[in-house]
Amino acid sequence: MPGSSCEVCGRSSSALQRVSIEGSLLLVCPSCLSRLGSRAVIVREEKKAVERRVVKAKGGLEGFDLAADFGERVRRAREARGWSEAALAQRLRVGVDVIRRIESGKFKPPLQLARSIERVLKVKLLVPTEEEGLEATGRPGPVTFGDVVVVRRGEE
Repeated sequence: MPGSSCEVCGRSSSALQRVSIEGSLLLVCPSCLSRLGSRAVIVREEKKAVERRVVKAKGGLEGFDLAADFGERVRRAREARGWSEAALAQRLRVGVDVIRRIESGKFKPPLQLARSIERVLKVKLLVPTEEEGLEATGRPGPVTFGDVVVVRRGEE
């Protein structure tokens, strides 16, 4: 972990510790660890177990967002092919109600379904996520846990 940064304060440290705070795993520097007190439980895990968990987490929409008009894009592409909602549902192996809810914008499809829709309809639904780190914190770099959460002293 040398050269990594604390996920609470953002400082670079070679002495980061993996801790669990109310079920969330974070890498924290010694300074933040002392401020968190008994709320932070040091986690001792095998490296392989940690790597597997990170790979599973990246299966979500990390790095991508659905286009704002995803429902309209799906409807237009489906109609351009002359397919009914039922025909598209059958090709995607989902219910007709799912297609209706996607097209109306009431249901955001999970990553795997969004990719299937893109492939079947040859339409772009996933767009790269825009970075907001600099604007949100006023300083360069990623937004850290400490940027959005205030740790109060004396609360146990």
